[in-house]
Amino acid sequence: MLESISLKERVTLGFALFMLFVLLGLEHLVTGVGKSVQFVLCLVAYLPISFVTIKQAFITLFKRLRLNEQFLMMIATFGAFALGDYPEALAVMIFYQIGEIFERYAAGKAHSEIKALVKLKPSVVRVITEDGSEQLLKPRKVKIGTRIRVLPGETVAMDGTLLNESAAIDTSALTGESAPVLYKKGEEVQSGCINTSNMIELLVSRDFKDSSIVRLLNLIEDATANKSRPEALISRFAVWYTPIVVLVAVILASVPLFSAQAEFHDWFTRALVFLIVSCPCALILSVPLSFFGGLGAMSKIGVVVKGSIHLENMAKLRMLSFDKTGTITRGVFVVSEINAKNGKERELLETVYALEKHSTHPLARGIVTYAQKQEVTLREVTDLEEKSGLGVQALLEGIPVAAGRFEFIRETVDSTDTVHQVQSSDTTIYVAKDGQFLGSVSLYDEPKAEALMMFSSLDKLGIKTCLITGDKFAAAKKVADELKISEVMAEQLPENKLANFAKLKQSYNIVGFVGDGINDAPVLAASDVGFAMGQFGSAAAVEASDVVVMNDDLSKIPAALRLARKTYLLALENLWLSVGVKLLILLLGALGIANIWLAIFGDVGVLVLAVLNAMRSLRFVKKRDYQDLRVLSEQS
Repeated sequence: MLESISLKERVTLGFALFMLFVLLGLEHLVTGVGKSVQFVLCLVAYLPISFVTIKQAFITLFKRLRLNEQFLMMIATFGAFALGDYPEALAVMIFYQIGEIFERYAAGKAHSEIKALVKLKPSVVRVITEDGSEQLLKPRKVKIGTRIRVLPGETVAMDGTLLNESAAIDTSALTGESAPVLYKKGEEVQSGCINTSNMIELLVSRDFKDSSIVRLLNLIEDATANKSRPEALISRFAVWYTPIVVLVAVILASVPLFSAQAEFHDWFTRALVFLIVSCPCALILSVPLSFFGGLGAMSKIGVVVKGSIHLENMAKLRMLSFDKTGTITRGVFVVSEINAKNGKERELLETVYALEKHSTHPLARGIVTYAQKQEVTLREVTDLEEKSGLGVQALLEGIPVAAGRFEFIRETVDSTDTVHQVQSSDTTIYVAKDGQFLGSVSLYDEPKAEALMMFSSLDKLGIKTCLITGDKFAAAKKVADELKISEVMAEQLPENKLANFAKLKQSYNIVGFVGDGINDAPVLAASDVGFAMGQFGSAAAVEASDVVVMNDDLSKIPAALRLARKTYLLALENLWLSVGVKLLILLLGALGIANIWLAIFGDVGVLVLAVLNAMRSLRFVKKRDYQDLRVLSEQS
């Protein structure tokens, strides 16, 4: 903490403390020392330590036409001088400065996580030229498809595909995972990670402005603009609070003017006590610091929250709904069954392969992978048209072909033909050619390894869960039963997802949604808390979300929710601590029971206690916790 105090501050503060003890000694131990001597001694120490505070008070008053906490401290100490209470006047300013130092130190600790991330933002990239030499370029000048080199211990500057056979990469800055991750050739390495193996080469896959580290830093910058309701309330409250405090203090000091029995010295002291205790530093600092510390704790486990308002909503969350494919399942579909009409399996595979070849949908990738393994001939299609949520149709050598959901294909085939619906819990794609039903291909997508643990943890937190998917009901029900999901909404078209999600919001006060695809973006935006998978999720989903899980690890969601609850509770503790103690001392001061020393405790003492309490949020996540997220997710 001492390193946050400059040499000048140490000297002035030390001298002021020495003079305070001298004044107290003169007042209580030595007799016959005149008030004028005490005044001079106090002034010698008071001016250096109070200069910045008084300057800021006048700047705010005359340039911004506002009264702030510095103004409260200034007039409180001026009043103490007027009463001849010189030790009290100096003590108020000394302890106010100590509180300021404490505030600066706490804010610096809270920002340390952000500073560490900013340092990861690269300034140069090692680009490999055509002749094999190395050239240093600024990241924004490097284009997609460029080969770059990363030396051992260096930060990966650009997102890129690994060209080496394997590499050990430290991803802790982005994901919170302490152990290095082993990447294999062809896998994408994210920028912001650190190369812990030998020299590696990457093929740049994203522009710098879209890279992982830049997206993360942009998310964190956005977070500071979104304040929670307690923070926003305090910001508004601070604007009109100080003028009201000054007005009440003036009224208290004016009581002797209207009552002959009232003693001026007594009521003026009460007014000073009121001014000192009313300083809102503890309230203004401790609540935002609690939330900021919580945001920093989230970043340690690889979860970025775009503002404390979302952290507050996370703390109050009672229902969390999920997309299925790629979110709670691996998103890697494997062909489980082929049902070809009249045994024309080859024709069925050729048709569906040609239709799905150019699609990026996980189902399409599963079919393409299977067809390539079976060495199915690829035939080109024309006039390809995708029907959102239904299927795809095109012309194959001039013949109309289609693949998609049962309802879509049933409308495509001739009325003389029949589409045989498969009774399976797997996802099924139906195929038609020239108005005739060819058959169907069923695919299975298994849940992620951590999905069961996540839903179990959410249940322990008292959060209901719902699966919202475009998949057929049997496939959705199978996954829901396996993972113990509370509710299921299956066979949802993109527009239906949003409508049914609105019904969930009517039943539950605050509802969240977890998704990763472009089609999830509207629901993510409509939810009270939208969680996006940040590693493989679409840019639209990340943009529309409120919370980003950087490495798509589902176990981090209950861990983040628990951190949100602890942070919100901490902020409320500080709110009631600050308000409660101050109101009590204000009441005692108005009754003439509290003196200036008790007022100093009510100001600086409460500030220190509140800040120390708020700083607990910085240690919510310890190294042993985020090495094993199951510990953090299942804590009670």
